[in-house]
Amino acid sequence: MAHGAPGCSPWDDPRIREEALRWVLLAQFGSDDDANMMWGDCGTLYWLVRPKDLAERRFDRAMFTWRCG
Repeated sequence: MAHGAPGCSPWDDPRIREEALRWVLLAQFGSDDDANMMWGDCGTLYWLVRPKDLAERRFDRAMFTWRCG
């Protein structure tokens, strides 16, 4: 039960998937011990952008997120 009441996960909301499909992966960087780059507990950094913004080179509209462990 990670998100509250059983069966009530926000990930079940179709709007989450619809919004996710509006973005494309621009860049991804994983943790690398050899390069002395560690994002949290072996995390990964992600930059996402909408295709229209990418075509217009509007990188100021990109979104950043990361995942840990």
